[in-house]
Amino acid sequence: MDALEILNNHCAHGETDHPFTILLDINMPRMDGHEFLTELRQNQAVANSRVIVLTTSGSEADIGRAYEKHACGYIVKPHGIKEMDNVVQALTTFWDTCKHPKHPVLNIPHVQIHPLH
Repeated sequence: MDALEILNNHCAHGETDHPFTILLDINMPRMDGHEFLTELRQNQAVANSRVIVLTTSGSEADIGRAYEKHACGYIVKPHGIKEMDNVVQALTTFWDTCKHPKHPVLNIPHVQIHPLH
C-alpha cells in the first residue's frame, strides 16, 4: 500500500479527519516525491495537506518543482546525526510556534517529535 492509499483510506474510514502535515522525500522507490505531490494536489480529499520536503537532493530543479506544487518548505537532509537533530528541533519549534486553523471537521492531535540522540 502506498502513502496516497493510506491517506485516502484513513480519510474514507473516518480514522482521521484530515492529514495535516506530510514530511516528503523526493527520492522514493516506486513514486518519486514530485509525482506524489502532483497526485496529492489533484486529490480533493487531501489536496490542502501541508507538505515539507525533507530529502537528500539539493537540486535547484527539485526545489523549484516542489515549491511549484505548493510545498511549504524544502530541507536538504544533513549528513550527521547532530545536524539532523537540529533539523528535528527546528521543525518542532516551527510546529509549536505556528497558529493552526480551527475547523469543526479537523481533529489535530498534539504532535510530539523526539530528538534522535
